[in-house]
Amino acid sequence: MAASTRLPKNNSSPLKAAAASPLEDLPALIARTNIHFQGLVERTLAELKLDRLLRPGMAPVLFALYEQDGCIIKELAGRTQRSAAALNSLLGRLEKSGVVTLRTCAQDGRAVRVRLTAKGREIEPRVRELHRRVVAAVEQGLKPGEAGQVSSMLKRIIAGLTQDENRQN
Repeated sequence: MAASTRLPKNNSSPLKAAAASPLEDLPALIARTNIHFQGLVERTLAELKLDRLLRPGMAPVLFALYEQDGCIIKELAGRTQRSAAALNSLLGRLEKSGVVTLRTCAQDGRAVRVRLTAKGREIEPRVRELHRRVVAAVEQGLKPGEAGQVSSMLKRIIAGLTQDENRQN
């Protein structure tokens, strides 16, 4: 093994040991996957004529609101597994697009309640079609059962990254 690819002695992870180059290791693959995924979502948004209203990452928030409209931001953050700060930015864009309204909660003046507008409800069939197409494209090269395995692995990666993030804060 060349010196530039030699692993530290305390590194026993089979995932790390399998990668010969930082261009092909797990972080590089995740980054490339993200780039391709973002492109897929952007193209599909354009095909469905949703690109003037939505950006990648907004659909999960809409699905949470389709299930339970009128949540406060804290509840929505928990349901979508996003930080309140990230969600605030995204909700601001959705409000500018006319898809949601943000109003101070009558019961708790510190909280903000999020509600779908008529436009937000009207685009629901196209948002569901967006999801269907994206899932089909993501799973097209996988064998039966592999999508569940990949999902399980990604959830563990996210949990590890979240723990790391929490340690840093």
